[in-house]
Amino acid sequence: MSFNRDPGRVWASSLISLFIIAGLARAQQEIVEVRFQQPPRSMSDEARTQQSIVKVQGTGGMCQDGLYLITHFGDREELFRKENQKALDTPMIQQTWRFCSVFSAGTEHCPIIGRNWDNQNVGSIIVSFYQPPNGYSSISFTRAIDIGFPLNVDLEQVKGSEMGNRLLLAPFYAMDGINEHGLTVAVAGVRPTTHAPRANKQLVFTTFLIRMILDRTRSVEEAVAFINDFIPFDLDRNSFNAHFLVADASGRSVILEHEQDQWRIVRPQRSWQVLTTKPVFGVPDASLREQCWRFRTISEALDKTRGNADRSAGMKLLQEVAQKGTTWSVVYAPKTLDLHFSVYQKWDVLYHLEGLWPRQGDSTGPASDSTQRGGASER
Repeated sequence: MSFNRDPGRVWASSLISLFIIAGLARAQQEIVEVRFQQPPRSMSDEARTQQSIVKVQGTGGMCQDGLYLITHFGDREELFRKENQKALDTPMIQQTWRFCSVFSAGTEHCPIIGRNWDNQNVGSIIVSFYQPPNGYSSISFTRAIDIGFPLNVDLEQVKGSEMGNRLLLAPFYAMDGINEHGLTVAVAGVRPTTHAPRANKQLVFTTFLIRMILDRTRSVEEAVAFINDFIPFDLDRNSFNAHFLVADASGRSVILEHEQDQWRIVRPQRSWQVLTTKPVFGVPDASLREQCWRFRTISEALDKTRGNADRSAGMKLLQEVAQKGTTWSVVYAPKTLDLHFSVYQKWDVLYHLEGLWPRQGDSTGPASDSTQRGGASER
């Protein structure tokens, strides 16, 4: 017995199935609106930043800690450059594993970027709103341990203290984020590579490069041009074990890898792109699917829908490739400039951030009220 299968119908059926699954997941999820605070302007920038802390959830067990929002005020350029020099002088990353998953998908009218951070050693999760005086405003995710806080520390308790000043560094240690133009960037681990210093290139720590991309670029092409002035490092000043996916509001995306003393630019062959922890440049798609089950799972799902995925379908994909160490999962929407995220694999609760982009000091800037929980409607 033979069967004639219409490819168009097969695609439509797969697309409907994915959205039905996502719809069922959505029906069971609570959407919690969260907002940043703006303390009184009478305080110094440093004091306002510390007083802006919003504790969304408190500390829990080891490696499953809090979630905090922080609004950052003032110019941090000098502070960030000092931290970059500290990283050059004293290697800070001792572990080379970061089993993250990132993808770009959606449509031209509604692109999305999905991201799992899969290293469970985060301490608390810090979500920062940062507006540099001469750059673009952005939201980014940071691990509290990177700025010197041990596990199970309630960050609200350090406000106004000397230790609280470490919170000013949160935007420097951005692991992923989105800026006011929809430019989105995320990092994933990869095998270590080495590089030689060059007189005309600046050495920048992995997360500082993410910070500068968010601060200074509006599109994929601007980001590609911008990075040419820099050599990234993390393990020490001569080595690097990460790569990036950058996407923008137009739906374009690109993967950036640095090896053999040069940047490798990987553009998508389809309407979507996937990044995990395997090198991508020059590697056939079939090999990547064979080498990494997460790459294969995401790619096969997007194959079936021709890259079409809304926020719910994107979050469902992130759940399917989650691992033991997954601590935050976020779907960025660069067209609408908002994001939904879950933390510590509590998939039945999604936090939502939106409306964050007017400059600080503007009366329409980040909300002055605290976190809104419960009773939130689906958007």
